Amino acid sequence: MESRLLATIIIFPIWLTLVLLFRQHRQWLFYYLIAAFGLTIMIVLLAEYFGFDQTLVNMASFHVELISKNLFKFQTELLSSGRFQLIRPVGGSDILKLGIECSAILESSIAFALIIFYPLFDWKQKILRSVFALVVTYVINILRLMIIVIIAYRFGSNYIFLAHAGVARIFFFICELLLYWYIITKTTVKSVGDSIENDVPINKTAQPGRSLQLRHAYTQIAVIVVVVLAGVYSFIASKDWQKAFAPVARVNRPIIYKDETGIETPTPLPSNQNQGDILGEKAPIILDQFVIERLRAWKAIDFGFMAGSTTKINLQIIHGDQPIRIELYKNGILQKFTSLSTSSESELINNQNVFEKPLKVQPDDIITIRYKNLSGHRANYTINIIEDKTNE
Repeated sequence: MESRLLATIIIFPIWLTLVLLFRQHRQWLFYYLIAAFGLTIMIVLLAEYFGFDQTLVNMASFHVELISKNLFKFQTELLSSGRFQLIRPVGGSDILKLGIECSAILESSIAFALIIFYPLFDWKQKILRSVFALVVTYVINILRLMIIVIIAYRFGSNYIFLAHAGVARIFFFICELLLYWYIITKTTVKSVGDSIENDVPINKTAQPGRSLQLRHAYTQIAVIVVVVLAGVYSFIASKDWQKAFAPVARVNRPIIYKDETGIETPTPLPSNQNQGDILGEKAPIILDQFVIERLRAWKAIDFGFMAGSTTKINLQIIHGDQPIRIELYKNGILQKFTSLSTSSESELINNQNVFEKPLKVQPDDIITIRYKNLSGHRANYTINIIEDKTNE
């Protein structure tokens, strides 16, 4: 069983027992802390188990690319799996990869849990405040990512760490604190003050219309509507979202991630290179491997990367159970294409080199590979990108 689902199953009964116990004994501080913290952990684990975190990353990459291209007029190209190409005005280009931290799933879960279990709010307030907090957190996260993109675009990839771990993270932290203050702290202070001043029970002063003035409620509703409508319009205005949400394989992911946000370049695997040296042959070196699972009928998916050196590359089909069309682009220009098919439905495509001759690439060349399922059924493929020097 996947570790996240197993962890949730173990945590839930313990969490529920403690929450009910502290609530029964009216230990409100412990009740609130355990309830909010436990719910946050379970939301994050389940979101990662079902891949919702990657969906948020994909959505963020789409909106960041859309804003960069249309508002700031940056030269960008959306790829897949939270990646997009950024062509700098001083020359050169990078592929920015948005990692798990860029999904803001943790911050969103914290905001939701803190509001849902806050004792002063009734359910109407909890629902409105939760939705407002989630929407605003997403907007703040997009602004944080735009800070990273702007710094990388203006100053180059050497400033990615400073932008991500410094400027953008501080900006996000301050904005989230202000959001929590507006959603929870400000209301609490006002309710407690009114309760003391007017000698009224705090549960009365925390009612809608007092702790949450109607004008604030209307403002929050307006913000939610505007952001949601803008999001819907973005999917209508640009078809690039299809690249961002192309199907990707489910892979085993660690519970604790290393920092994934940054510049992506392919790196040869040492094991393959050593094997070629031992055999005394010019064995292909695997630069990267893409596993595509359950690609829908007649649908296409794009993968992109930036070449790190002068070399020749080719593609190698390790496994495929449906006919496939493969197109190879260099710097946005189609270089090679082919279609591979099976002789029968039961026969798989196995260990085939896609192109007869490899493609020569230079440092900073942007390589995009498009795979299209040519069948009426869902398909699974495993494809290697190799450094092919067999013809030399």
